[in-house]
Amino acid sequence: MSRPDPTDKLAATAPRSTNRILIGGLIALVSVAIVVALLFIGIGKSSTNSPAGGSTAQSSAGTPAVASQAVPKGALGFGQAMVVNPDATGVPTLDVFEDPQCPACKLFETTYGSTVQQLVAAKQVKLVVHTMTFLDGMLRNDSSVRAANGAFCAADQGKFYDYMSAVYAAQPAKEGTGWTDAQLEALATQVGVADLGTWKSCQSTLQYKAHIDALEVTSEKGGVTGTPTIKINGTVFKLNGNVAEFVTAIQAAKG
Repeated sequence: MSRPDPTDKLAATAPRSTNRILIGGLIALVSVAIVVALLFIGIGKSSTNSPAGGSTAQSSAGTPAVASQAVPKGALGFGQAMVVNPDATGVPTLDVFEDPQCPACKLFETTYGSTVQQLVAAKQVKLVVHTMTFLDGMLRNDSSVRAANGAFCAADQGKFYDYMSAVYAAQPAKEGTGWTDAQLEALATQVGVADLGTWKSCQSTLQYKAHIDALEVTSEKGGVTGTPTIKINGTVFKLNGNVAEFVTAIQAAKG
């Protein structure tokens, strides 16, 4: 299993059985004859969902968290994606598949995030977020699951999208570093989770761990092999950093 140059800010671990990489260019003119390209490199999906050597989810009492089929508020069902704005009707559906630890996903959020937020606020698109966590197994930690669970705990208080945005903004510079429990709790406070005690209880027991695992399987069965994967009305949109092209594609899907 090979790894790209670790000095690349979008360095990603190659998949064990799949090597699907999405590459595009966000090109900006810095001065005459100087062009800078930002590359979107999708991270291939591992064939396993289990952390290899990662820590086990535990409750505050130090015992393994009990698996349940709890479904966070806003999800379409157990093991199904989160609908950010379910009241948006008669508009294109934007499916976003991301892993919290994916550097290219952070780049997607940095480049397209504000535009997506504007489209959502204007009800010009229905946003469906599929939180994936395969990088836990590849990076040998449990940060993707813990971050996703934190987002779902926040979803119960109407803060899912805010929390996920904060997760990407606070993504560690070094891939695999992950977030501490204290950092994830700070994000809940940052985005305005009102009942922090309830969030902490939900997070300490990884209340939505089973849902998160099932969501990973659902995405895999749907043919998603890397992150970020973006679909507009079910058709994969190839990222190239051109935000205007992205908006045009969404508008064209209205018909």
